[in-house]
Amino acid sequence: MAETALPDPDPAPPVSAADFRGGLDPADFKGFQSAQPPTQQAQPSSDPEPPAPDRYELTLRLEKGDTIDKMLADIEVPETDRKAIVDALHAILKKRKIAVGEEIQLEIQTLPGQSDAPRVLSLSIRPQPEREYIVKRSDDGSYSGEEKTYRVSPRIVRVEGERHGSLESSGIAGGAPSQAMVEFIRALSYDVDFQRELKEGQKFTVLLEQLVTSDGKITHPGRLLAGELHLGKRSVTVIRFRPQNGAEQFYNPKGESVVRSFLRTPMDASKVTSRFGMRDHPILGYSAMHTGVDFGAPSGTPILAAGAGKVMMAGYNGGYGIFVKLEHTRDIGTGYGHMSRLGPGIKPGVAVRQGQVIGFVGSTGMSTGPHLHYEFYRGGRPVNPLAQKFAMQASVGGKDLARFKGLAGQYVAQLKNAPKVAKPDAFDDNHASKVDAGKRETAKEGRQPNVAARSRIVPKKHTDATIASGPVTSEKPAVKHRSKVTASHTRQLANGS
Repeated sequence: MAETALPDPDPAPPVSAADFRGGLDPADFKGFQSAQPPTQQAQPSSDPEPPAPDRYELTLRLEKGDTIDKMLADIEVPETDRKAIVDALHAILKKRKIAVGEEIQLEIQTLPGQSDAPRVLSLSIRPQPEREYIVKRSDDGSYSGEEKTYRVSPRIVRVEGERHGSLESSGIAGGAPSQAMVEFIRALSYDVDFQRELKEGQKFTVLLEQLVTSDGKITHPGRLLAGELHLGKRSVTVIRFRPQNGAEQFYNPKGESVVRSFLRTPMDASKVTSRFGMRDHPILGYSAMHTGVDFGAPSGTPILAAGAGKVMMAGYNGGYGIFVKLEHTRDIGTGYGHMSRLGPGIKPGVAVRQGQVIGFVGSTGMSTGPHLHYEFYRGGRPVNPLAQKFAMQASVGGKDLARFKGLAGQYVAQLKNAPKVAKPDAFDDNHASKVDAGKRETAKEGRQPNVAARSRIVPKKHTDATIASGPVTSEKPAVKHRSKVTASHTRQLANGS
């Protein structure tokens, strides 16, 4: 079939200006919706947010002649706030006075643009660990006070240590109070020859009864309940016990009193430097009888009465230097030479108890260095102190024995498994970290308020390892009286009122 050719279509007529004279007919666009212009997004503001107020903690110490109003004035707290704070504090203190040296805890807020008028959010004073007085600011700007009391409970802890230097200083380094270590040493001194048996590195444990408030503050650092000293071949254990109708004292685990008629040695000394008997005199240069035992020890080491008795002599005595002689019985006496000074109240005619401090180690008289020359007399003649044997004075018996055995078994177990004592510094840090973690940031010193009396500021002794962000800077605060500046104790709190 032959293809049919179609003619080309006629070209469209040209569009002229006349075609637009009537404008556009809206009907021609029926069915179409006009596009709405897009809504404009809000542009971010270039203005910075107003700075948040800074909050700090400040600890001030009350000095002689100070008042709370004066302390607050020196950190530029407005007068109206000062008066309200003082009135609220007096209302809860009543007639109690704040002692010189007391620490005042402040929480301070500085507002943007008003750094010269800090706002006190709270003020607290804790004169006793179990009692605290707090003044707080309310939202309406008024101040009110409250007295807070804390329950005190006993807590048993142990201190483990090794002897390095004196036994007392080794215990204190481990967290034991000095008084507890002195009691421990005195209890041991009846049975332990400190000069021959006590060595460097020997281990010891003491069991303490502390008194602690419900919020963790220690009101008593620890009363000695029991102690144990390892001497290599043997261990010595002492246990505190009060028999019915009797005095409290220390016993060994068998119930035998550690108290003997005389101490083995009259001090916690490190070594015997010269023994009893004939020797070449170190100063005179010829052979002579040494009528006592010399114990080498640092100057100032306390010297204890070996037994109860009466002071027969106390003062300078020729080559003996400062010397004390005690009469214990008609037959027995002791002498102590080369002291640096006498103990409190020691003079002829005074009665002393066993273990009482009668003087302190020195190097007076004919002496080549600090030491104690110790003599022991029987029938008025000197004998070797280290060769004497002394009987125990008492034992637990009767109904007390069963009670003692139960207590002794409990203490011996606790010497091994009681919680270890928190050292004073570590306790403060741990307690602070519990309160502060997640809440506080370390303050930049440059943001502190001006302080006119920096000498009152209590320095912060330790940095809390668990405090959240906020680097410590070395910026110095603006201080009006730079000559009074000391280390400050401030911490920035979380922002907000």
